Order: sequence, then C-alpha cells, then structure tokens
Amino acid sequence: MSKELELYKAFIDGLVERKDSMTALCVKGGGFPKTEDNKAKNDLLATLTPEQKDVLAEMLQDEHIAGIHTTLAFINKMMDLDGLELHQDGESYPNDYFESLHYDFISRCDGDEWPE
Repeated sequence: MSKELELYKAFIDGLVERKDSMTALCVKGGGFPKTEDNKAKNDLLATLTPEQKDVLAEMLQDEHIAGIHTTLAFINKMMDLDGLELHQDGESYPNDYFESLHYDFISRCDGDEWPE
C-alpha cells in the first residue's frame, strides 16, 4: 500500500476515533462541569428522564457526526472543483480513491472495513 493511501486511511480513522460527541456524553453522564456557565444546561438536564436524556444524546451525537461529514463533503468538493490538496509528510492525499472523504468516514463509523 502506498504511503499516501496509508496516510489517508489514518486521517479518516483518526476522525472516526473522535466521532463521539462530548456534549452527548455529558448529557448521558453526570451533566456538564459544575460551573456558572453550565448551570442552565445542568438545570435543564435535571428535569429530563433517563429516556429523554438518551434521545437528546442520540440527537447530539448524530449532529456531531453530521458536522464532520459536512466538513469532509466540503473539503471533497474543494478538491474536486477548486484544486484543494491535502498534504502530510510530503505526500498528497489521494482524492476519491475509494469513494469520497465523507463516504469513507461514514462507512468506517458504521464499522465497514476498508475496501481492497
């Protein structure tokens, strides 16, 4: 496997490792850090049932992943239409080697293996 393909896969997999929303984790967990800035958030969370917290956390998680997806779709568009290139260690990331940045990200989030 080429170095640029290894770097590309590591980039996408690094985003997959960071796909968990900290906000969603706070909602499902013990709330936000106990600061004055977070008081209204924690007060709201205190009124929710565990089931409602789960639904809210799922919505926040979905939106977090959608934000990464949208960013990658924009980067992909810039690569396709405007000559944007991503470089690392002197290597240029391949563009659309498998499908696209955003498709590969979602596929890996869903647990798919990398294609051969």
